[in-house]
Amino acid sequence: MAKTVEQIANDLNLSITTVRLVLNGKGDQYRISAKTQKKIADYVEVFGYTVNHAARSLKLNKTDTYGLVIPRLSNPFFAALAEKLEMHCHQIGCQLTISCTYGDIKNENKLVKSMDERNVDGIFIVSSSRKNQLHHVKHRQKPLVFLDRDFSVSEAICVASDNCDSGAQLTRAMIKLDAPIHFFAGDALLPTIAARLRGYVQAIKGHYGDDNRVTVSYAEHNTTKDGEQMMKQYLEQHQQIPSHFIASSLPILEGLLSVIRQREGSIPAHLHIGTFDDHVMLSFLPNNVWSMKQDEALLVEKAFEIMTAKIAGTAVKSPALIKTQLIERLVSTQ
Repeated sequence: MAKTVEQIANDLNLSITTVRLVLNGKGDQYRISAKTQKKIADYVEVFGYTVNHAARSLKLNKTDTYGLVIPRLSNPFFAALAEKLEMHCHQIGCQLTISCTYGDIKNENKLVKSMDERNVDGIFIVSSSRKNQLHHVKHRQKPLVFLDRDFSVSEAICVASDNCDSGAQLTRAMIKLDAPIHFFAGDALLPTIAARLRGYVQAIKGHYGDDNRVTVSYAEHNTTKDGEQMMKQYLEQHQQIPSHFIASSLPILEGLLSVIRQREGSIPAHLHIGTFDDHVMLSFLPNNVWSMKQDEALLVEKAFEIMTAKIAGTAVKSPALIKTQLIERLVSTQ
């Protein structure tokens, strides 16, 4: 088993400082004899050497480890966000510990508390509720940066996309076809979904002068099963698939399309589909598809800027909302 600096010093009857200087390549600079340097080198050649991270962390009050708590990795946006965060950590020589809450409020509190106690340098969190966000701000000691969901909690610094503008952009792009657009909303209590829905309503009112053409289906959560449930309920009520519709997220869209495919045998090409976040699989649909792509790289960049400032003790505030990009995959103009 590889030895720590402390073990090497003890076995060779040398000071910890001497061993550390030699291992860091500073033996000659500090005039440590060639004999002693060789003695340490021969010992390491046989037994190996490992850094005592616990002792190093205590000394520097720094672990070079961050925590990330997100709802689930099956959501493509959260998976992309986690990957970008991990890549950034890799670039700066740090590690990222990722945990999923699966929408469980109690589990979220438990996971964040555990990371706090493990002495990570800071924690990035996608909160499940406003109550949770308040709890973290009040009880956690480590620097916190919240992502995606801004519950407007004072002292909670959040980095998020401009979802209201995103919803309006998407609706305006689809409304050019002058057909009713139905909105399938998964968990409209989440600020992200609520803002997208608000943008949809604003665009409808802006185009027609009123909200008479606003039609919305609601679900309790923002998962594939909720998408399936909403489409089944819509079909029971209307007996046909809406020709133009918007899904509040990719998991919701997956559920909607699953029910449509079961009913029709395939996805009818005449359907016009809008959704939020982007995925290469959307290119394989035979439909006109509009999607709003979030800038995960910029979200991560801003999040780390804020985290670095908070660790340094610098006062910070939530940055401006980050714009999204409309992606159009049009196979027909009808």
